[in-house]
Amino acid sequence: MDQNKSLFKKKLAIIISIVVSLFLLTVFLLIIGMFMNNMKQQEMLKTTDKFINFKSQVEHLVFTNKTLVQGFEAYVLMNPALDESEANTYLNNLLSKNENQIRNIGVCQDTTIIWNYPKEGNTAAIGVDLAKVESQKELVLKVKNEQVPIFQGPVELVQGGTGFIIRLPIVRKDTGYWGQISIVLKGDNIIEEINAYAEAAGLNVAIFNDQNKTVPFFGSMSVVGESPLTFDVDPDFIDWKVAVSPKEGCENNQFIFWGATILAVLIAAGAGLLTFRALKTNYQLRIMSSHDSLTGLFNRHYLNEYQTMVLASAKRNNRQVGFMSMDLNHFKNINDTYGHNVGDLVLTETARVLKQSTRTNEAVFRLGGDEFLIIMPDIEDRTALQQARERLVNSFKTEFHLADYPAKIAVSIGTALFPEDGDNIDALLQIADEEMYADKKEQKMKQAENQSEQPLG
Repeated sequence: MDQNKSLFKKKLAIIISIVVSLFLLTVFLLIIGMFMNNMKQQEMLKTTDKFINFKSQVEHLVFTNKTLVQGFEAYVLMNPALDESEANTYLNNLLSKNENQIRNIGVCQDTTIIWNYPKEGNTAAIGVDLAKVESQKELVLKVKNEQVPIFQGPVELVQGGTGFIIRLPIVRKDTGYWGQISIVLKGDNIIEEINAYAEAAGLNVAIFNDQNKTVPFFGSMSVVGESPLTFDVDPDFIDWKVAVSPKEGCENNQFIFWGATILAVLIAAGAGLLTFRALKTNYQLRIMSSHDSLTGLFNRHYLNEYQTMVLASAKRNNRQVGFMSMDLNHFKNINDTYGHNVGDLVLTETARVLKQSTRTNEAVFRLGGDEFLIIMPDIEDRTALQQARERLVNSFKTEFHLADYPAKIAVSIGTALFPEDGDNIDALLQIADEEMYADKKEQKMKQAENQSEQPLG
């Protein structure tokens, strides 16, 4: 029973320790998760701030040139004949500050180019119907049909090279749609500007336009990385999708996460181990306070607590309790003859026989030296108590054995019955002790008679 109880206590301590470890680990992981999420949010906010700065510069670049187109649109509406000399003078003044970005300005009647500024390098485009140019027709027709401004690019230009195009419809009050005006921005120069903005913002950037939503026209997704932030740039006009990541790279959150997780596991495991050791130590202290260190039997200290419970229960339930007081005959001679080590072995073997000879609900105590006490709750009567006494005596005759020590151990046993012999432990022990000493005296007398009857010689 004690072994099973000890095993149960050990299992319980292990379970409690595991629960403590798992609880602490869960708490730590929640804290780590919150911390990592906060770090991620902070990183996203920093990247978003950088993108806003980048976006404002890109939009300023596009809308500055759009304003120029709108100015020339107003001029064309007031001067539909397009006097070339006068128009060139107007544009020279208008575009003087932006000539490094603007390649040319063109006018389409319906969808066909009828005029370009400057002429040099752009004459090849005159007379081209853009509604028949595959790379431009969709948006050219959109401007015509929906009469809305659009931004397109980069595209392959009719006159060669690449560029970005801002198109505005020319709509007259009297006749409605007349044509459209466009400003072609130098593709390489615009890309250089965008790249400068990205560098200044500290961002890796990949930009997709509405014409190709899978392959960026600027930057590379391999540079931006696997988990970029994505934003829109003016969906109503520019209509770009932008993927960005910090140029210095994301903070090494995985290293922090795994480092913190490993530390949390170690702390939780350490706490679980400390809990197990504390429970084990507490259990051992309880065992030490209630058990004899040599034999493992209950000790005299625990007797006061145990007998109070047993006698109180017997009184409530009107039951009888048996007591057997026992000591070993000639134990002092064993210590004197063979030494205390052998004496300890005798006591240990005595405890084994007592445990083996008693039932699970019976308690065995070592009161000190070679004195032992057995308490049997709920015994039937005195006859049952005497039968138990006889079984115990026979057990020592047949079951007790000690290696390298052939002598048998004789025991003296006295009994008492609650409540017949007394209603308290002191009275019961006194009666049991008196009977035990009487038994010891009787055994000595029989031994002396046997020795006197042996023949001499």
